[in-house]
Amino acid sequence: MYPPRPTAGIVGRFGIVDLAFFAAALALLWTGFRLIPVSVWWLVGLGVAALLLAAFPFPRVGGRPLTAYLHPVLATVGDRLTRRGVFRGAVFSPSSLAHRMDLPGDLVNYRAVAVPTPDGRSTVGLMVNDREKVACAALLTFGSAMLLEGSTEQGMRLDDWEAVMESFCAQGAGVSRWQLLARTAPDVVNVASRHARDKAVVRSGPAWQATQELIAQAAPAAQRHEVYLIVAFDLRALGDEITSLSEGSSRDEAVGVVVLERLLDLERGITEARIESRGWLRPGQYAALIHTQFDPESLPLHDVLAGQDHDLDPRLAGPSATERAWKSLRHDSAVSRTVWVHELPKRPVTTNWLAPVLQQSGLRRTLSLVAEPLGEVKAQASAERQALRAEGSAAERRKMGRPTTARLRKEAQAALDQDEAQADGDGVFRYHLFLTVTAPDEKTLTRQMLSARRRLIRARCQSIVLYGEQDQAFFAGALPLARGLSPMRGVAGV
Repeated sequence: MYPPRPTAGIVGRFGIVDLAFFAAALALLWTGFRLIPVSVWWLVGLGVAALLLAAFPFPRVGGRPLTAYLHPVLATVGDRLTRRGVFRGAVFSPSSLAHRMDLPGDLVNYRAVAVPTPDGRSTVGLMVNDREKVACAALLTFGSAMLLEGSTEQGMRLDDWEAVMESFCAQGAGVSRWQLLARTAPDVVNVASRHARDKAVVRSGPAWQATQELIAQAAPAAQRHEVYLIVAFDLRALGDEITSLSEGSSRDEAVGVVVLERLLDLERGITEARIESRGWLRPGQYAALIHTQFDPESLPLHDVLAGQDHDLDPRLAGPSATERAWKSLRHDSAVSRTVWVHELPKRPVTTNWLAPVLQQSGLRRTLSLVAEPLGEVKAQASAERQALRAEGSAAERRKMGRPTTARLRKEAQAALDQDEAQADGDGVFRYHLFLTVTAPDEKTLTRQMLSARRRLIRARCQSIVLYGEQDQAFFAGALPLARGLSPMRGVAGV
């Protein structure tokens, strides 16, 4: 069971932008009264404008007030006028891949760094953003038949994963965000057949023949499922260690040493939690993962190259072209639409509550959970802020003679539960869940997105299409870069 999304603002349910609209309405009304000696029609006109401004913050669409749509609307209009919503990369880019990765929008500051492993046999790929001071790494994990296990075994697995999440909040961990990305796509190259050939001990006899026949019959409808854990480290928090190791070596080498130590420790914790993994992605594998999200038709080619140990040049991770529309993003060989799951189940659910979404076949889908561990100070301030807002809204309703709603009571209880959990030593996170559907054309995309959103409703979730923000939504929901959470301003996250 998840708490309801907080609706309380600074005053009641209204935030800073809403209060600015009210102030502008009062200013217009005051100006109208001042202009009465000139003409009474000034008061009428400015009064109507003030009424419209004052009424604008009240309606809510998809869990957000209308004022929350101002920024994407203005950004879309500005991009249409300046053509900033159109990106041309690869050979069409001015840099022509000579010096850096050609990625669209805010991703332009990412670059790939190869970090040698302790045994010297391989490398770990880091995506370093010099502007945001973060370094990301991706771990490919394997699923297990958890749904077939008993409730006791499922509970033990959840406890083990909880211990892994607690390590993200540990002092000195340096984790700024982490992301779970589950990608589903048609299995064009029949990964199941390759897995059987690689793992099978006996490759002859009736059992082997029956297995091959089963795989061959299921191949046309087969889906490949990949789950990645992406961890973003805050290079500012690790600055002292990096500076001490930078003497006599380059900064990238120092960053690699500091981050790799934490990655290996995290991988050991994941192994102890009985989660099987293939290891941290190499730079070329990381680049191929990003590129195949932009160009899904190239996925079979990269599978063949990976089987021959030919990694992609990290500079080729970006798309050749992207174009942002109001409700979709066109990129290379496909078009995508991303929804934000703004309400999670409010009733108690079982461990497999996302099964209707994860088990859906016949479409190309990416489900992404992005979380940020909060430090002790921010977590405490956030809980106090939520409790104060909920209690303030309840007190305001009582003054007006209106009863307190059940939602406000649950919001106040959620703030109290967060405070108690932190007092017990539990880590506190803030998180967003995104679902991205990718299709070859707009007509197919609309049909498949409707189907996917119906699955979300079956899982007791509510979603909204991020209109006007589809480029940023795709970067957050489909790319393994642990993005999608706006920075918390101030101690209390205001």
